[in-house]
Amino acid sequence: MSEAPKLKVTIEWGNAKHIAEGDADTVFREVTAFITKVFPALETLSKITFTPDYASILTDLSSLINIGPNGEIILLRSGLPADQAIGLTLLGSQAASKIGKKQSDDMSVEELASSIRKTAKTVRNTVVEMSKTNFVERTGRGTYRITTIGMKELLDDVKAILESEGRQQGGDR
Repeated sequence: MSEAPKLKVTIEWGNAKHIAEGDADTVFREVTAFITKVFPALETLSKITFTPDYASILTDLSSLINIGPNGEIILLRSGLPADQAIGLTLLGSQAASKIGKKQSDDMSVEELASSIRKTAKTVRNTVVEMSKTNFVERTGRGTYRITTIGMKELLDDVKAILESEGRQQGGDR
């Protein structure tokens, strides 16, 4: 039997050196501990910094959207309010862009309408309202992307949706 592959990371900063070896979780914990020891302010800074974790985002979104082979975003839920459906689709588009499935993270009104199965007029009216609250931003004529503020708010909403579904499924047993 072959041994499970191990990850090995060597970090050098000035005179400080650390070698972490093991599975990915172990190495991550060791590297994080080393970095926070060398840069104590990093732990404090990380508490106030929003840094999207796209692996976690994709896991959270997997029951709400899919990414097609050509980067198209497929909304798996019908009946969502237009703003929530647009937000999920744009978040999926951004994630698809980050993992190389799409060239850009923005979407046209027509692409959004197709993805969320609503009329282009509904999408156009909704994204205009969403841009007033800085949830989305216009990137060109008729194209939009989710903002960092929109992403943070939507991720909080996604967690609430998933928790609500979990409670409902748990109660149905």
